[in-house]
Amino acid sequence: MLRAAFVLFAWLFFNAPAPAVAADISAHQQGVLIKGPIQKGDYAKIIQFVRYSDNYGRFARSVFLDSPGGDFDETVKIARLLEKNYAATHVVPGARCYSACFILWMSGVSRHVPSSASLGVHRINVKVNGQTMDPTSERFASIARGVENYMASLGTPRTILDKMNATASANMFVISQRWLADQHLLVALSYRMGFMEAAQMHCGPEPYAAAVKDKTPMTDEEARGWGAQIKRWMGCADELRARNQKADVLTIAALLDDTEVN
Repeated sequence: MLRAAFVLFAWLFFNAPAPAVAADISAHQQGVLIKGPIQKGDYAKIIQFVRYSDNYGRFARSVFLDSPGGDFDETVKIARLLEKNYAATHVVPGARCYSACFILWMSGVSRHVPSSASLGVHRINVKVNGQTMDPTSERFASIARGVENYMASLGTPRTILDKMNATASANMFVISQRWLADQHLLVALSYRMGFMEAAQMHCGPEPYAAAVKDKTPMTDEEARGWGAQIKRWMGCADELRARNQKADVLTIAALLDDTEVN
């Protein structure tokens, strides 16, 4: 059902009209970098890049992002491919990951954004024959629900979906680490649903959620200890993710062989 809906979104863009410059796909550190506006043909470019045996492991390990957003249908194709492996998604330090790029970030099994980088969401912008669709129309509402349902399936919290829907397409709600902390979403947003449960079984209860339930203010010493505890827990979770990565050549090759490129 979702796949059928995505076909209807071939002309849907999350961001304002962007220059017809496709994203640049390249090797970056131990992973793959997707940089620039996401346009038609970028999915095929990624498949072509990853088919080189030297890049199999890169794609399975880490995907780095630096993008203002772009074509929704193309983004979903890439996100579905990311969902099939245990890649971590990272926003490049100093970069932005806005609009449709946020979907790619959410498709990682673990998600990272440094304090110097930023995430952002806003209401979808739908155009038909060059004309912006009325956001109060039933057709727009139906498309928006489809987008929201897909993002929710990736684990996007209700709070962020509400902020997205409340922010005009010409504007951007920037998701800061401070805001995530205030909303108690720091750790919850860092890992894919399902993996969090496995991580807690292996690494123990996630410490952030337990701490915010206690309304008693922490002393400076307690805060330092709590910070160290979170760091240890996230390190344990990342080690678990690494052990479950499908990074061997045969697995990634089989994944690509099952992939259709349109």
